Amino acid sequence: MEVLLGFAIAVAISLTGVGAGSMTTPLLILLLGVSPATAVGTALTFGAIVKVASVPLYAVRRQINLRILGFLLAGGLPGVIIGGYLLDRLKRGSTQGLYAALGGLIVAAALFHLYRVFRPKARRSDHDRSRLL
Repeated sequence: MEVLLGFAIAVAISLTGVGAGSMTTPLLILLLGVSPATAVGTALTFGAIVKVASVPLYAVRRQINLRILGFLLAGGLPGVIIGGYLLDRLKRGSTQGLYAALGGLIVAAALFHLYRVFRPKARRSDHDRSRLL
Protein backbone atom coordinates (compact mmCIF):
# COMPACT_ATOMS: atom_id res chain seq x y z
CA MET A 1 0.00 0.00 0.00
CA GLU A 2 2.83 2.41 0.84
CA VAL A 3 4.40 1.98 -2.63
CA LEU A 4 1.09 2.66 -4.38
CA LEU A 5 0.51 5.70 -2.17
CA GLY A 6 3.99 7.01 -2.98
CA PHE A 7 3.43 6.49 -6.70
CA ALA A 8 0.06 8.26 -6.71
CA ILE A 9 1.34 11.22 -4.72
CA ALA A 10 4.48 11.55 -6.89
CA VAL A 11 2.34 11.63 -10.05
CA ALA A 12 0.15 14.34 -8.51
CA ILE A 13 3.21 16.33 -7.42
CA SER A 14 4.78 16.17 -10.88
CA LEU A 15 1.53 17.25 -12.53
CA THR A 16 0.62 20.07 -10.16
CA GLY A 17 3.60 20.99 -8.00
CA VAL A 18 1.30 20.44 -5.02
CA GLY A 19 0.93 17.46 -2.77
CA ALA A 20 4.11 16.88 -0.82
CA GLY A 21 2.50 18.28 2.30
CA SER A 22 -1.14 18.81 1.50
CA MET A 23 -1.73 15.24 0.37
CA THR A 24 1.08 13.18 1.85
CA THR A 25 0.78 14.26 5.48
CA PRO A 26 -2.96 13.62 5.92
CA LEU A 27 -2.77 10.36 3.96
CA LEU A 28 0.05 9.11 6.17
CA ILE A 29 -1.98 10.01 9.25
CA LEU A 30 -5.34 8.69 8.05
CA LEU A 31 -4.36 5.62 6.03
CA LEU A 32 -1.18 4.46 7.74
CA GLY A 33 -1.75 5.70 11.30
CA VAL A 34 1.50 7.69 11.43
CA SER A 35 1.78 10.34 14.17
CA PRO A 36 1.39 13.95 12.95
CA ALA A 37 4.98 14.96 13.70
CA THR A 38 6.39 11.88 11.95
CA ALA A 39 3.98 12.37 9.04
CA VAL A 40 5.21 15.95 8.55
CA GLY A 41 8.87 14.88 8.59
CA THR A 42 8.25 11.95 6.28
CA ALA A 43 6.17 14.06 3.88
CA LEU A 44 8.82 16.79 3.74
CA THR A 45 11.58 14.29 3.04
CA PHE A 46 9.53 12.42 0.44
CA GLY A 47 8.49 15.65 -1.26
CA ALA A 48 12.04 16.98 -1.35
CA ILE A 49 13.43 13.83 -2.94
CA VAL A 50 10.63 13.55 -5.50
CA LYS A 51 10.85 17.23 -6.41
CA VAL A 52 14.65 17.21 -6.67
CA ALA A 53 14.31 14.42 -9.23
CA SER A 54 12.16 16.71 -11.40
CA VAL A 55 14.47 19.77 -11.24
CA PRO A 56 16.65 18.80 -14.25
CA LEU A 57 13.56 18.59 -16.46
CA TYR A 58 12.42 22.08 -15.48
CA ALA A 59 15.96 23.44 -15.83
CA VAL A 60 16.30 22.05 -19.37
CA ARG A 61 12.95 23.63 -20.25
CA ARG A 62 14.11 26.93 -18.70
CA GLN A 63 11.09 26.98 -16.41
CA ILE A 64 12.91 28.16 -13.29
CA ASN A 65 12.89 31.85 -12.36
CA LEU A 66 16.12 32.21 -10.38
CA ARG A 67 15.19 35.67 -9.08
CA ILE A 68 11.95 34.44 -7.53
CA LEU A 69 13.73 31.30 -6.31
CA GLY A 70 16.22 33.49 -4.45
CA PHE A 71 13.46 35.47 -2.73
CA LEU A 72 11.59 32.28 -1.81
CA LEU A 73 14.75 30.75 -0.33
CA ALA A 74 15.52 33.93 1.62
CA GLY A 75 12.23 33.55 3.47
CA GLY A 76 11.89 29.79 3.26
CA LEU A 77 15.16 28.75 4.87
CA PRO A 78 14.56 30.70 8.11
CA GLY A 79 10.91 29.62 7.97
CA VAL A 80 11.75 25.93 7.91
CA ILE A 81 14.08 26.34 10.89
CA ILE A 82 11.38 28.13 12.90
CA GLY A 83 8.76 25.60 11.75
CA GLY A 84 10.95 22.71 12.89
CA TYR A 85 11.39 24.36 16.27
CA LEU A 86 7.63 24.90 16.61
CA LEU A 87 6.92 21.32 15.56
CA ASP A 88 9.27 20.07 18.27
CA ARG A 89 7.49 22.22 20.86
CA LEU A 90 4.07 20.98 19.73
CA LYS A 91 5.28 17.37 19.73
CA ARG A 92 6.11 17.63 23.43
CA GLY A 93 2.59 18.81 24.24
CA SER A 94 -0.72 17.82 22.80
CA THR A 95 -0.88 16.90 19.13
CA GLN A 96 -4.47 18.17 18.98
CA GLY A 97 -3.25 21.66 18.08
CA LEU A 98 -1.10 20.24 15.31
CA TYR A 99 -4.06 18.28 13.92
CA ALA A 100 -6.23 21.42 13.99
CA ALA A 101 -3.59 23.60 12.32
CA LEU A 102 -2.88 20.99 9.67
CA GLY A 103 -6.57 20.47 8.94
CA GLY A 104 -7.24 24.20 8.76
CA LEU A 105 -4.34 24.74 6.38
CA ILE A 106 -5.46 21.93 4.10
CA VAL A 107 -9.05 23.21 4.03
CA ALA A 108 -7.88 26.78 3.33
CA ALA A 109 -5.61 25.61 0.50
CA ALA A 110 -8.39 23.49 -1.01
CA LEU A 111 -10.88 26.37 -0.87
CA PHE A 112 -8.37 28.72 -2.48
CA HIS A 113 -7.72 26.28 -5.32
CA LEU A 114 -11.45 25.77 -5.87
CA TYR A 115 -11.94 29.54 -5.94
CA ARG A 116 -9.22 29.89 -8.57
CA VAL A 117 -10.81 27.19 -10.73
CA PHE A 118 -14.38 28.47 -10.57
CA ARG A 119 -13.99 32.26 -10.25
CA PRO A 120 -15.35 34.35 -13.10
CA LYS A 121 -12.74 34.91 -15.76
CA ALA A 122 -11.82 38.56 -15.66
CA ARG A 123 -9.43 40.21 -18.05
CA ARG A 124 -6.30 38.24 -17.55
CA SER A 125 -2.80 39.57 -17.81
CA ASP A 126 -0.37 37.09 -19.32
CA HIS A 127 2.77 39.06 -18.61
CA ASP A 128 5.32 37.98 -16.04
CA ARG A 129 4.64 39.92 -12.83
CA SER A 130 7.74 38.61 -11.08
CA ARG A 131 9.59 41.82 -11.90
CA LEU A 132 7.35 43.61 -9.42
CA LEU A 133 9.20 41.85 -6.60
